[in-house]
Amino acid sequence: MSHHVDLQLCSMTDFAENLIQLRKSRQLTQLELANLLDIQPRLVGRWEQGKGKPQFDYVIKLADVLEVSLDRLLRGREGTEREDSFDVKNRRLKELCKCVDQLKAQDQEVICHFLDLAVRYERVKQVMG
Repeated sequence: MSHHVDLQLCSMTDFAENLIQLRKSRQLTQLELANLLDIQPRLVGRWEQGKGKPQFDYVIKLADVLEVSLDRLLRGREGTEREDSFDVKNRRLKELCKCVDQLKAQDQEVICHFLDLAVRYERVKQVMG
């Protein structure tokens, strides 16, 4: 079975434009995105210029890294269910999330690490009683 995704579902130009828009909305450079995917930066450039197709594995990684559905990445629109429409009920936390969203990717990663540790610690406490 081939690991190349059939991007005929969308034109290469549409995919390239979606990728550029999503990368920029996440405030990532091509180099930063390439590093997150563990690939050569020139590959990201080729995809964004419509000169190459990513392998299926990278399409999955792109969607994960850019925090979008495959439908959004490939077609530029969401499917019927929206995973990213979670609403933060705690007002202070919601405001902090908005502020964190404006920080550099490196700083966001540090904050995500600490949040992850806090959540894991809470889960361990619940399991241990």
